[in-house]
Amino acid sequence: MGRSYSDIKDYLRGISLESYIIFYRVTDSGIEILRVVSGYRDYPSLFADSSDD
Repeated sequence: MGRSYSDIKDYLRGISLESYIIFYRVTDSGIEILRVVSGYRDYPSLFADSSDD
């Protein structure tokens, strides 16, 4: 479920809720919520320096 944001990070998925995007990744035991941000933000830049690959 949710949209793939693999153009930002290969594991990244997101789902919209009102004017926010909940970014998460699928793990062996479920999901891990990475960030909840406004959909108006420049969210690709939020993951540019992330070291959680």
